[in-house]
Amino acid sequence: MNYGNNTEPQFLPDFNLQHVNHMMNFYHVQKMYLGYFGKVPSYYRFYNRDIESFHLKFPEEFGSCILARHFNRDYDQKEEKADIIYVLKQQIIVEQEPDEVSVYFQDENSELLLQLLEFIKAFKKEKPDKASINLIIMQPHGLDNKKIDFAKPDLDLSRSYNDDFKVFHHKMLKILQEENKSGLHLLYGKPGTGKSTYIRHLCGLVKKEIVFLPGQMAQNLDNIAMTRYLMDNANCILVIEDAEELIVSRDQQRNSNLAMILNITDGILGESLGIQIIATFNTDVQNIDPALKRKGRLKSAYEFKSLSPEKANALLREQQTDYYTNNEMTLAEIYNISEEEQYKSPTRKAVGFR
Repeated sequence: MNYGNNTEPQFLPDFNLQHVNHMMNFYHVQKMYLGYFGKVPSYYRFYNRDIESFHLKFPEEFGSCILARHFNRDYDQKEEKADIIYVLKQQIIVEQEPDEVSVYFQDENSELLLQLLEFIKAFKKEKPDKASINLIIMQPHGLDNKKIDFAKPDLDLSRSYNDDFKVFHHKMLKILQEENKSGLHLLYGKPGTGKSTYIRHLCGLVKKEIVFLPGQMAQNLDNIAMTRYLMDNANCILVIEDAEELIVSRDQQRNSNLAMILNITDGILGESLGIQIIATFNTDVQNIDPALKRKGRLKSAYEFKSLSPEKANALLREQQTDYYTNNEMTLAEIYNISEEEQYKSPTRKAVGFR
């Protein structure tokens, strides 16, 4: 069987392309590569691409190199929205998905590969008015990212947080933007004080990939699949919300997930991956494992508190409400003040008959 660089590809007979879960109707591209070329590929993935433009330009630029083409789309779907797989010369496969492009290859110094990489870079979409975060999802080949875009929150830090917050913000932002630096950031305080809102604000400022780790996956941080994922996503920012179960001291007994956090933020993995972790929690900071607060590992920490009556009333006026307070209030209480008033039980009236 011939697997030459430039000849018509021949597929291995009786090779199973489907993922082991036959409920899923799609091809596993790495298996397809193995079927065509008899080798396991390396690959690059490009997120946030202008697929419509890429779909039009790619065949024009590389048509003479395309040996085979496969696609998977709904019958009434536009072709540029389809999943398309191109088999190229020099043992290269290009996968076009709705918002990303992947390139599978053997020789990283291949002239065709280098041309492809430069070509794909040009189709990055600029979204100045958008912020995004990556949600970890399970794919046939393991864990992967699903990018979620959202409008940047209109947040004035000086009005929405206490007076000491702006200094902390500038310090934290500077550290987060450092390339290939590991470390830990602790954001804590009672619910409703604006921790999640602030993280959404950071997503629109930091140029690195920000990954949200759901609570269930956070309980498996020491899993082999998670280790592989982190190796594929070096120099990112990992956000773990409601992280009490992972970081609270357990009578001097450390679980394996906590050990993994220690390693990522200031251990062997930390030095090689350059991943920074933002962990939020509601418990008292005194309950946190002391190892997490060690100098060199802990890059920043901030306690989110309720706003003073002056700041609270200023935000209430912006909500065009007549409500006035002499007490401290959280952001959640301020921005949901009308719902709270509706929730209050109305005065009961006597019901009877004349």
